[in-house]
Amino acid sequence: MHYFTINSEDNRHLGFLVLMADDENDSAATSGCFAVKAQAEMADQQACPVLWRALHKLSAINPLYWQQHGDSVRLLDNNGEPIGHLQQQHLKLNGQHFVLQDLSGTL
Repeated sequence: MHYFTINSEDNRHLGFLVLMADDENDSAATSGCFAVKAQAEMADQQACPVLWRALHKLSAINPLYWQQHGDSVRLLDNNGEPIGHLQQQHLKLNGQHFVLQDLSGTL
């Protein structure tokens, strides 16, 4: 599993992203599922209402899927339709841009 905080580009914390591999024993997994948890202080929700709504909407959808695609990861909804991608610390979901901070090494 890989854990990330989801932040706005001006570093407001808006939630969490968890990526789980189809086979957790395979360190080179190329697909799996993911979850979004929208969780932010009211001030951050109010400062970033469009970003907050995008995350909050995805928090209610299960399952969500990911697939390795070259040097990035494609993110898919529960129907297998593309909803975004992540590359390095940049996340794009439903047209909105976020910045990720990797928590995997700190947990």
